[in-house]
Amino acid sequence: MLRAARAFLPVLLAAASLPAESARAAPAARRDRPASQERYADALAAMNAAARARESRPAAAYVYCLRATAVYERLSYGRGGKLRREYVTKVRHGTGFAYRRRGDEWLLATNHHVIEFPEVTGDGADLDGVPAGARRVRQDVRIVASEAEPDRPDQPALAVVVEDEALDIAVLASPTPLTLIPYRLGRSADLRVGNAVLVRGYPLGAFPAANAGRVIGVGQRDLERGWDHEDFAVDALLNLGSSGSPVLAVASDTGEPEVVGVYHAGYKGAQGLNVVIAIDGLRPLLEGLKARPRSPEARVTGAAPADARRALARGPIVMPFGGRAVRVERDGDAVRFGLLDPAFPLTERVEVSIVDRGAPASGRAAELRDALWEQLGLVLRYRAADAGEDRASGPWLRSRIAAGLREREGDQEELVSAVRAGADGLAPVTMGERDPAARMPAEDPRRPSARTPILVIGAR
Repeated sequence: MLRAARAFLPVLLAAASLPAESARAAPAARRDRPASQERYADALAAMNAAARARESRPAAAYVYCLRATAVYERLSYGRGGKLRREYVTKVRHGTGFAYRRRGDEWLLATNHHVIEFPEVTGDGADLDGVPAGARRVRQDVRIVASEAEPDRPDQPALAVVVEDEALDIAVLASPTPLTLIPYRLGRSADLRVGNAVLVRGYPLGAFPAANAGRVIGVGQRDLERGWDHEDFAVDALLNLGSSGSPVLAVASDTGEPEVVGVYHAGYKGAQGLNVVIAIDGLRPLLEGLKARPRSPEARVTGAAPADARRALARGPIVMPFGGRAVRVERDGDAVRFGLLDPAFPLTERVEVSIVDRGAPASGRAAELRDALWEQLGLVLRYRAADAGEDRASGPWLRSRIAAGLREREGDQEELVSAVRAGADGLAPVTMGERDPAARMPAEDPRRPSARTPILVIGAR
């Protein structure tokens, strides 16, 4: 397999020089622009002889296979309360390229997600094979020949110089000399649909490879997974492990390749549809070695309590809360939050009824009340945005609200668990005559049974 890949590389470069489309099929914007004004070529055949000889080799000396390793510790209790420690190692492979020397260090660029591991697993920071609630106790990044190479003490360990999660980029430093990429940083703003690109990396961490393709889309803002940068799309066939690979385009005037981006993501089920971080947005970090300042994003707020009460006057509202369903309804001057059975919607049995009478509360009871009202407000605002009734409605608002709901789910699960366990001052009591629901007609299907636990917040 490795031999076949090596034999294929010169053919790949030659094949990329063939025109992919006739002039008759070219986009109108490109037909109107003289070829001499194009910064980048539409064929890799425009590469000068020195660069062609260099890039026809099986491996690019300036590209490295990175192995990021994290060790997690999970604490539990055995018989007799004995503390137990379980350790799990997580390994990930990616690509990096050396681009600069700084003093006695050689700097590499790669994707932030290649080296990133959550400090604690769970609450949306899940890792396959690592149990939730595990804490990261060790992490390192090393250069290896491939994913098959075992760990050795002499493998260069890399230190993080700067990282930017939103840009999905990180710069690492090696104390061991590395071969620097012989090409300059280009200008991604000058890329056009149809320009040829060459990607050098380590797909699956298996072996060094070159993939050729074309630019198929430009000027795309990437806001997935908390990212915020500009991408362009290519049709080069890329795989996991290629993250962090330099993407090269050939300058029309010199025939010299230039770095126009860093590959970082692809679409599931579409191997030939991949997105590249445009180099123009990365240049300040790569050259200045400082992450761009980011102002904290304003937290999306939900509907005001008065608006929520008006909505409840029109009827009950069922909302998610801590992985469960909660039915919210007016109950005289009080508001009732009914934690529904886990089998909902097969049954609407209320497991615990939480009644807010509006009087002052403190401690965990106040925390629970605030969380319930905040969730209700966000759900109502999401529905208003979805219906186009919110003045700031749009897909971005629904996405922000949905992300906020997911962020709160872990804390909500803790509150639900505390209520069910009767812990931290959240112990329910059996329904009595002082509870407003006791005065509901017996035939009302919403009326909790005498066995339904009741937690009254703000009781006088």
